[in-house]
Amino acid sequence: MSNKKILAQIYNHAIEAVKANTIIRNNITLDEKDLTICNTAYTLKKINKLYLFSVGKAGLGMAKAVEEILGSLIKGGLAISHQKGQCSFIEHHTSTHPLVSQKSIEGADKLIEAMQTMRKDDFFIFCLSGGASAMIEKPIDGISLEDFQKISSALLGSGIDIQTLNSVRKAISRIKGGKLADYTKAKGVVLVLSDVIGDDLNTIGSAPMMNGKIPHHIVGNNSIALKEAKKYIRSEVDKVKIVTNRLSEPSKEAARYLAEKIKAYEKKYDSFCLLFGGETTTEVKDTGKGGRNQELALRLLLDNALVSDKISILIAGSDGIDGNSPATGAFVEQEIYKKMKTKGLDPKKYLKNSDSYTFFKALDSDFTVGPTGTNVMDLMIILKN
Repeated sequence: MSNKKILAQIYNHAIEAVKANTIIRNNITLDEKDLTICNTAYTLKKINKLYLFSVGKAGLGMAKAVEEILGSLIKGGLAISHQKGQCSFIEHHTSTHPLVSQKSIEGADKLIEAMQTMRKDDFFIFCLSGGASAMIEKPIDGISLEDFQKISSALLGSGIDIQTLNSVRKAISRIKGGKLADYTKAKGVVLVLSDVIGDDLNTIGSAPMMNGKIPHHIVGNNSIALKEAKKYIRSEVDKVKIVTNRLSEPSKEAARYLAEKIKAYEKKYDSFCLLFGGETTTEVKDTGKGGRNQELALRLLLDNALVSDKISILIAGSDGIDGNSPATGAFVEQEIYKKMKTKGLDPKKYLKNSDSYTFFKALDSDFTVGPTGTNVMDLMIILKN
């Protein structure tokens, strides 16, 4: 089996562990008397009406997974995602990502209306995943949609981290930072699929339900994905190590860090698999196609991180889409250097133009799986075998 296939299988096993069906079934059970969520039992007789809400890149998938368990017990609610599709017991609204649009405002209005409809003795399950910040929005008075879009575009291309990005979003929003939760008196629980460093509940999706009154539970994150990847590959190599799930440096610095780790382990082990998670940052400098994962892969190539022809690397986003490209990420292998020379491609030129996708696509080293229905930041897999 080629190293590319092995790397792809490691990635796929990691993603399966944090897909909607997996995380929902691991955290919601139902019997005749109780609805149990994250080990807390809620007596069905005490619930007037049960509502379901789900927002984010995993919004549709998480909603469907909850519906499979609860079925007709669900009396209302709304799912919002960037995918097309339908739910069985609640409405699904297709919004936009990564930029806020009129669809985002429409989604927010529908959510607010549904929140206000619930009574004090009703109960809701709110599934929250990455991408929610763009998919639902209600700007504060004085800021038009056009103004909000300009601010969002500038922030997304600036290279700032997601914590800073979402803090700005909350400041100019009427639903972020717990403000959405203030529209209802019903009790409920929020199930969170984390896409941020450290699983900061005040940052994920810009925390629309985080008002201090509603319990939040992390049901899926980068750590769970990495642990599944480790479990899958550990019998195939001499050493497997989850190095960190907090990689957040600019891509230039992150590449140097990864290269240093490769050199250290290459001297010690005949075979190994190093696993990293996080979300690096990159500044978009031109109109090319690519994203932070492919840029990081390109920088590793330029830094000569492949100190052995036995080493292969996969850098990929867990949501399946990297930046403004159709790719999920990119592979880095020794054979790229030969192909690069044969085709006369200058990687520095592509890096300068923020066009990493075009570079890797031309060399048949792009990694493309399409939207995964989940989002737990990025995965960096380094294999020597």
